[in-house]
Amino acid sequence: MKTAAVVAEYNPFHKGHEYQLEMTRNAGATHIVAVMSGNYVQRGEAAVFDKFLRASAAVRCGADLVVELPLPWAVSGAQTFARGAVSIADSLGCVDMLSFGCECGKADMLQAVANVLYSAEFEQHIGGFLADSPSFASARQRVIESILGSEYAALLESPNNILAVEYIAAVNLYNSLFELNAVARKGDGYNDEKYSGTSFASATAIRALIRNGDDYSSLVPLKAKELYSGDFSDESRLETAVLYALRRLSVNDIALAPDVSEGLENRIYSAVREACSVEDLLEKIKTKRYPTARLRRIILSLFLSIKAEYAQGTPPYIRILACNQKGKEILSAAKPKVPVISRASQINALDDRAKEIFNLECTADDIYALSFSPARECGADFKAKIF
Repeated sequence: MKTAAVVAEYNPFHKGHEYQLEMTRNAGATHIVAVMSGNYVQRGEAAVFDKFLRASAAVRCGADLVVELPLPWAVSGAQTFARGAVSIADSLGCVDMLSFGCECGKADMLQAVANVLYSAEFEQHIGGFLADSPSFASARQRVIESILGSEYAALLESPNNILAVEYIAAVNLYNSLFELNAVARKGDGYNDEKYSGTSFASATAIRALIRNGDDYSSLVPLKAKELYSGDFSDESRLETAVLYALRRLSVNDIALAPDVSEGLENRIYSAVREACSVEDLLEKIKTKRYPTARLRRIILSLFLSIKAEYAQGTPPYIRILACNQKGKEILSAAKPKVPVISRASQINALDDRAKEIFNLECTADDIYALSFSPARECGADFKAKIF
C-alpha cells in the first residue's frame, strides 16, 4: 500500500485533474487522498458546484478519499493554503507521497527554490530588493535570480509552480517524509479564461462555459459530467449581501481580516463607502502592491467574518467529504494526529477551536446556499451522509 496525497479544488473536476491522478498512479500510488477546498476557493470566489458533489465526482474519477481543507486555509494566500493542506496530509499519518501539478514538472528545481526562500540567505537579501520592487513577489523573484539564476526565478511566474514551492516548503516545515511527485501541467494555462480547443481546458474556462450555458461535456470526464447539472452557484447573487456586510464594518473590523496590513484597512473602508458593486470596489482598492486575487480573498474573508487568527497553526480536524472502498483502507491505515470526522455531530466531542472553525464553515456554507437559483436551505453540512 502506497498512499499519495494531492491538494485540489476540483472547481470543477476536469480532464487535467484526471490526468494528474493517472500520473500519480503511474508513480506508484495504490491509494489517493485528495485534500480539497470546500465551498469557497483560493481565488476568493464561491465554487461552481458544492463541495459534496465535487468530492463525489473526484472519487468517481480516480481519487479514493476526499477530505476538506477548512475555510480559513482554503481562502488564504499560497503559503497558508499550502501549509494547511500539507498539514492535513501529514496528520493522517499514512501518506507516503505528495503529488502536485505544476507548470515545470521538475521537483528538484522547485525544491531548490523552496530551500532558498526559507533560508537565512534569503532574509539577508530580500531587504535590498524591496525598496525598488513594485511588490514583495517581484522582490522575491529577484532574490532567487541573484542566488540560483534566471531559470529558477522564472518558476515563480507561474501560479501552480508557486503553490508547488509552498507545498514543498510545508513538507520541510513539518519534517514530513513524503516522496515528491511533480506532474507537468498539460493544455491551457491555469488562468486562461477562454477555451482554446485543447483537450485540457483550464477550470477557469470550463466555469465560464458552465455559467454561460455552453457545452463543456468534452472537457470533463463522463463520470463527473453525470453528476454535474444546470444547478450551479452564481456569486453575483451574493453581491448586494457582500456590499451590505462590508458597509457595516469599522476600520478596526477590517484590520482583523487576513492579509490586511500597512493601512490597507483605511483604503478598503473608504472604497466601501463609494463602491456600488464588487468589481467597482476592487478597482478602487487595487494597486501594484495589492493584486486583485489578494483583494478578492480579503473581501471574501470580511464577508464571511474570517479573522486572520483563524488560520494560525494547523487545521484542528480532518473532515471526510467522500470515500470509496480504497478510501476506507486509507482510513484503516491512518494514524491520525487530529480527530477524523465523517459526521457533523462528531464535532461536539472536539475542543473549542475545532468547534469555532467548524461553525464558521457551516455558517459560510449556509450563505453559499443563497448563490443558487432557487436558493437552498441551511444545514447541508449536517445532512451529508458519507458512509
